[in-house]
Amino acid sequence: MKEKGTFLVGTDFPTEHLAGLNPSNDTLADANKLGKSIIDRLSRANKIGVKMAFGSDTVTEMPGRTRADMMFDYLAVWRAADVVPENILKAMTSNGAELLRSNKERGAIAAGQFADIVAMPGNPLQDVESLWKINFVMKNGKVVRSAK
Repeated sequence: MKEKGTFLVGTDFPTEHLAGLNPSNDTLADANKLGKSIIDRLSRANKIGVKMAFGSDTVTEMPGRTRADMMFDYLAVWRAADVVPENILKAMTSNGAELLRSNKERGAIAAGQFADIVAMPGNPLQDVESLWKINFVMKNGKVVRSAK
């Protein structure tokens, strides 16, 4: 993947999500084993420099949790794989734009690009979990949410 510049957009299910799936084969039967395998694959890809984009397939139902809440569980998988916050943020933004071939319009804060910006009180480079506390959203240059 690295040699060919192929992106890894794994469905990096957290173990607790895997446990909620209906096992259709032996691979899915042991959520702990599969969860460790997912973290190991992501860690190895990160260490050798495979291009990665963040993706989530939140397909399970968990009582008291929204799908948006569950998507943030995927961050724990990336952290467990020792992916640093800067690379997680790149996987969510510029790498995703590059993968989708929209990087001339999206994925960076630069002149000529769509103004898609979020802001939060914390620094996601120090604590990627600060993404939970988004208090400003701009989409295509228009404010769609602002903390008062």
